Amino acid sequence: MTASSPPVARLQLGQLLRELREKSGKTQDAAAEVLECQKPKISKIETGKATISAGDVRLLIDLYGANAKTSKTVIQLAREARKRSPLRVPDWAQRYVALESIASAIQSYETELVPGLMQTEEYTRAAAQAAAPVQGSADPEQMVAVRAERRARLHNDKSMRFSAVVNEAVLRRCVGGPDVMADQLRHLRELAELPNITFQVIPFSTGAHAAMGASFHFLEIRKPASAKVVYLDGLTSGDYLDGAAAVSQYSLIFERLRSTATDETGSLDMLEQVIRDLA
Repeated sequence: MTASSPPVARLQLGQLLRELREKSGKTQDAAAEVLECQKPKISKIETGKATISAGDVRLLIDLYGANAKTSKTVIQLAREARKRSPLRVPDWAQRYVALESIASAIQSYETELVPGLMQTEEYTRAAAQAAAPVQGSADPEQMVAVRAERRARLHNDKSMRFSAVVNEAVLRRCVGGPDVMADQLRHLRELAELPNITFQVIPFSTGAHAAMGASFHFLEIRKPASAKVVYLDGLTSGDYLDGAAAVSQYSLIFERLRSTATDETGSLDMLEQVIRDLA
């Protein structure tokens, strides 16, 4: 098992430690007792939200009775997880980028912006420049570079399924001017034709729907262990929901959004109409 970045290593390490604990029949309370810490720390380690020292890793390996091969993998991941992250994104967003990089399926609903993985460079730059006065630490050019790396996965990994539903406002808000926006909409049209991508629009005429004013991203992960996470993106922070109740609720909401939205053919027709309007 290898990791492409420290945040990914933290996720993989946490999932592996949880698997080992459950197979050994140990509880989080037992792990917390061995590490002389509180139970929430074990939860954070297992969900990739916290790092763990080399000494504590070895204590857990002994507690769970891991074999030599597995122990080596755990130690390697723990070492990678403690390195400084090369990701040029805010600390609070690093976990999402890591989850995104190993997700087998992503479902996104956006009210204002084109989903990040579907943005062109000029669109990203215009949106980042507009946000920079508010998000003082954000570097527009860094955001453009990081986004370019992330969106490459849509083309390079056809096994990853991406489903996007957007409010009509996403198409109508002229980010970066008519030329930039027209190029962005043409890019959406090209992406929508890929076999692993679906794109739908909720028109203004629909009226109220199940996610008024609330953008979110639903990620499914299969390896190294199955997991489902909902990410709520804010201006200066992000929330992660992985409880069964929240995951089930957001999954249902996304299905309702898909059924409310115009179908894929109709959504492409809307794209074409907006492109003509911009011209």
